[in-house]
Amino acid sequence: MKRRRNNKLIAEINIAPFTDVILVLLIVFMVTTPLIYRSSIKIALPRVSHNQQPLENRDINVSITSSGEVYMENQKYNLRLDLDIFKFKLKNLMKSYNDPAIIINGDRNVKYDYVVQVIDAASQAGIKHLVLATEFKR
Repeated sequence: MKRRRNNKLIAEINIAPFTDVILVLLIVFMVTTPLIYRSSIKIALPRVSHNQQPLENRDINVSITSSGEVYMENQKYNLRLDLDIFKFKLKNLMKSYNDPAIIINGDRNVKYDYVVQVIDAASQAGIKHLVLATEFKR
């Protein structure tokens, strides 16, 4: 506490350390939230014996669960009901990239029809590069 010339006590709290702690916690949550969300989508990728190198960071990730739910940019789509919305969002997302690739993370038990619908939507959006994600066999 500080005293002034007339001997009055002035109670001041320094909030700079508190602000630093809050900002660090905010950054930690901003970094970990997408990782937690992405790990909550349960997909068992098919396995291959030869692993191919991924493309640069100019890709659009699409995940398809075994029940047919599609996740893109932290949005969930049901292809039976939301196919037109999915195509529209994919076209808009494609415009923000320069010659993007689409990476399809399809569960090994997904119906082939769902994968074909996503490939067709990507083709209609003008995406020329397609990658089917797999898991490396050890």
